[in-house]
Amino acid sequence: MTAKPKHLHPAAMIVFLIQAVKNWWLLLVLGIANQLWWWLLGAVCLELVFEVIRYVTFTYTIGEHELVIKSGLINKQQSHLTYPKIQTFQTKQWFFMKPLGLVSLKIETSAQTNNSAEANLPVISMAEVEQLEKLKQNATNNPIISEQVADNDEIESQNQNENIKQRYQIKWRDLNLYALTSFSIVPILLGISVVYNRLEDILPDDFMANIVESFGQQTNQVIFWDIIIVLLLAVLASYCFIVQRYYHFEITTHGEQLTTQKGFFQTDRVTVRLNRIQGIVFVQSWLRQLLHLTTVQALVAANASDNEKSGDVTVIPVAESKAAHGIIQRFVTWLPLEHVASANWLQASRRGKWAMIRNVGLPALVISIIICILWWPYGMISLLLLPLAWALGSYVGRTNGVGILKQDMLLVQIGHFFGKKTYYVPKKNIQSCQVKQSIFMRRTTLAHLTIRVRNGDVETVLEVRYLPLRDANKIYKWFIG
Repeated sequence: MTAKPKHLHPAAMIVFLIQAVKNWWLLLVLGIANQLWWWLLGAVCLELVFEVIRYVTFTYTIGEHELVIKSGLINKQQSHLTYPKIQTFQTKQWFFMKPLGLVSLKIETSAQTNNSAEANLPVISMAEVEQLEKLKQNATNNPIISEQVADNDEIESQNQNENIKQRYQIKWRDLNLYALTSFSIVPILLGISVVYNRLEDILPDDFMANIVESFGQQTNQVIFWDIIIVLLLAVLASYCFIVQRYYHFEITTHGEQLTTQKGFFQTDRVTVRLNRIQGIVFVQSWLRQLLHLTTVQALVAANASDNEKSGDVTVIPVAESKAAHGIIQRFVTWLPLEHVASANWLQASRRGKWAMIRNVGLPALVISIIICILWWPYGMISLLLLPLAWALGSYVGRTNGVGILKQDMLLVQIGHFFGKKTYYVPKKNIQSCQVKQSIFMRRTTLAHLTIRVRNGDVETVLEVRYLPLRDANKIYKWFIG
């Protein structure tokens, strides 16, 4: 049966107009501020014409072997996406689209050469997305089956649960822990400070003068409580942001595909092949280390995260450290449950650890001296940076390390700002391994070991610094052997 070209859902016109407002919001604000009503009316009418033409000329066809997308009136474009070449499906569904069963779909293929998605369907039905996922899965497993699936316009959903191999859904307790132990409050406070510094440019001078005068008349106690209220509001905003973003977080596997779904106001859904996972990362901030909690991420050889260049996919937002391995191993079966034996765990030597303390301590000493000179005697408080720098360098020296698991797996642990990331990377997924040694390091027989792993359209660089040269060469020989 030959598939017929389809237009997007009429709701796509709303999405197009919202995108236009985002692109031209500055000119829109300037037009309103200067009361250029006729110019604004003409621009709006012209934009409506363009969006109608865009909608009419945009079609897509779900065929037996490929997805065909056509767009454009003057500059016509036509894309053919064969199902075996498709790497990831990413859908976004705003809350007002849920009753209509509509989503926005981005498709990425192995032929993609830039950071943007290979194909973008702004508004299609969720049933069509499931049909495409089924066609991709069957085309990967058996190309003959894909022809049979394409002949069916409706996909049977009653057997969907039977095909699910594994499922994990975050509990409210874990979601609350994840939100409360997040450091999202930091960018919120930075945003508040930026807005505060820009108030003089935005608000009238008389209004700003009244605010400064009223604020100056307040007592220290009132100012203290004002600051506390701002901090509490920032914490509440951070908590609400994390909760709505990871609301009903769920991860499932269907055949050889892994799907994550999350979000309250906007439901984000990502489907990737399991064989595109390049490594697993266990992430712990200093706070989550104290609480024995861990976040698990996957390094994916595709743009599968919110960052278009990155392939970091959160697999488990938060879990108890002792249970995290068991949960993720249900989905990524090659992940070992055991740890590296102490004999195979390679770390910086005593001299290397001292070098890490020196690298952090010297800049802190210089900064402290400058502050003391400029703001004596109050600058003496900056001397607290010295023990902090010593502790940070010592922590990195104790935390960083590398080890070999089962002769086909590398375990790398990197410490940073009293947090740590533990990487499990199969040997076949390592892009390169390099041993670097400066002129000054040759005398001490120390070296830096650099491991590169693909992550989205970029690469993740893992550097274990100040290893004994024989240990760095041991990992290098294992890699090339």
